[in-house]
Amino acid sequence: MRDRLLRGAQLVALIVAVTIQITNCLPQLIANQHRFGPWWMEVAGFTALTAVAGVMGAMLLRRRSWSHRLAFLLAGICIAASVVASIPVPARLLLVADDWSFGIAGWYIVALLLRTRLPVITGFLGLHAATTVAEIAVKGMPERYIAALMGLAAVSVLGVQIAVALLAALLGRTAAAAGKAAEREERTRIDEEVGELTHRDHQERYARLLDTTVPLLTGLAYGTLDADDDTVRRRSAVEAARMRQLFAETDDVSDRLLHELRAGIDIAQRQGVSVQLAVRGEIRDVPHPARRELVDTAATALASARTTARATVMRTPTAVRVSVVADAPHDTATTIERAPRTHTRVTTTTNDRTLWTEAVWQTRSP
Repeated sequence: MRDRLLRGAQLVALIVAVTIQITNCLPQLIANQHRFGPWWMEVAGFTALTAVAGVMGAMLLRRRSWSHRLAFLLAGICIAASVVASIPVPARLLLVADDWSFGIAGWYIVALLLRTRLPVITGFLGLHAATTVAEIAVKGMPERYIAALMGLAAVSVLGVQIAVALLAALLGRTAAAAGKAAEREERTRIDEEVGELTHRDHQERYARLLDTTVPLLTGLAYGTLDADDDTVRRRSAVEAARMRQLFAETDDVSDRLLHELRAGIDIAQRQGVSVQLAVRGEIRDVPHPARRELVDTAATALASARTTARATVMRTPTAVRVSVVADAPHDTATTIERAPRTHTRVTTTTNDRTLWTEAVWQTRSP
């Protein structure tokens, strides 16, 4: 927002300066042709200022901003052009209508330096005024009342130009503050939306857990299920792994997939299962729904393992694969295959007392 505002202010200042140069300065330049000394000096100054205007206009129309170094160089050219154009003008006519270059050079300086700090603009305008005062001193100071009129004219022109620069600086600060406020508001809105989606997602997860966890706990509490039964123990381990995964989803970590998978590994290890983990590839940003399906598949296999399991995470530019090899019962494959999923593809294979399952999230076609 601040950048657009300053570009617009520079464009307006440039249009004002070009209008003044064409409507006021050009007629005065033509009128001075036979009045003073070498007219070519005034033409050279006018041409230099026109070139500065052309450079500014081209960059603004292309929406390109110039560096401070280029702005300072062009501002120096404006001051030099004003000095050259005013050399033929007598001292008593400087800073009045006959000296057309003083005011227009100041306007170009303001347009060039609007992106800098206000002290920089006033410093260049002060240098511009100082060169004119030095020129007057070299040519000879005029009468007091003429000097007073010259000073009044200089103060009037510089006052308006500094006021424009001050207004642009205030607008720039206001735009910057408004931009930061808009960014904060946008971040807050996004955080609220993410929080709402996360809360809704957790509610859905809790609802699904109620369908499986509550009957299990109820059966254990009323004695209808035997805690020593292998099937019940596997069901308990699977539900514990799902709950640990749910809790792990709220942790702030760099590798969420591996963090949530380790929650399932921890449950298996607490059951006395020896688990090995292999990770290949760089960390990938996996969407939450896909990450959950990847971890759910692995956690079910790990929780069903009897003594040993090996989990592998393979991350490539085109896919993320999570596989588990475990000495789990064959019915675990059925449990995994029946689980609802929309973001991953699952393959299971059983061989004697060994289960192999792999969940794949495809990022794009290879």
